[in-house]
Amino acid sequence: MPHKRFLAVSLNPVMQRTLLFESWKENRVNRTHTHFLHASGKGVNVARVLTQLEDEVVHLTHAGGEDRERFLAMCREDGLILAAVESASQIRTCVTLLSREKGSTTELIADAGPVGPDTDSMVREEFAKRIMDCDFLIISGTKAPGYSGDLYPWMVKKASALGVYSVLDIKGADLRACLPFGPGLIKPNLSEFCATFLPELAVEEHEEDDKVLEYAVEEMKRIHREYGSLTVLTLGARGALGWDGKELIRQPARQITPVNTIGCGDAFTAGLSHSLAKDEGFARALETARDCAAANAGFIKPGVIA
Repeated sequence: MPHKRFLAVSLNPVMQRTLLFESWKENRVNRTHTHFLHASGKGVNVARVLTQLEDEVVHLTHAGGEDRERFLAMCREDGLILAAVESASQIRTCVTLLSREKGSTTELIADAGPVGPDTDSMVREEFAKRIMDCDFLIISGTKAPGYSGDLYPWMVKKASALGVYSVLDIKGADLRACLPFGPGLIKPNLSEFCATFLPELAVEEHEEDDKVLEYAVEEMKRIHREYGSLTVLTLGARGALGWDGKELIRQPARQITPVNTIGCGDAFTAGLSHSLAKDEGFARALETARDCAAANAGFIKPGVIA
């Protein structure tokens, strides 16, 4: 089987600072000697896992500001191939607080500032070149402010015209606007899916309700009928739910004691795409995705499986 090539797009890079505590408390000074800084963001995490799976992947993103060179150097150290346009904007820093006592992961997210006025056109130019050499397109996460609302749909349309299979881990207006161009698979979590397609249902990220799932499954089927797109809903510690166009598959999560759950969804996306690219079948792809997510949870560094 020919080796499949991936283009992983994500337009919100992160410098990820992770602090490990035995325990930490609000309204206290919490001190630790165990802390790390990594290049991250959903696209970096996806590309890092695909690289560890020995796939050929290019990550398209932007980077600017005082951390640009350090971010690029960290990605190179991980063996990543980047196409990072200059955005004239700072790379945001997000902070993860890990508690050994509670086994908890707490994420503090800094919203990104707007990219420069030329960034959108530079990303489109780079995408138009890179997509010609790819078999799979993966788009992950929200865009930083400053990008056009039609950017992701434009990418999916270009990919579909070239016969490139698209996997979308996005939500909201971006996801709805992409569907008419026939992405192969969409992979939001349950909360994102309901907020995007069933806004009358208020679902928190870690909630699950049988009635909500019934409505979600019917919507997954509608999306396949109208657009031909498969859907995988991630359910956190409860696993995932997938509709392959004929059958509903429930994939339980592995029962583990996590170290850091940041990046598990991205590892899931990478494992799912890796297996689909190998034509291993939908059920097997869900298993591979689950295994990658579980492996990621065993490491302090996000977006790794080994």
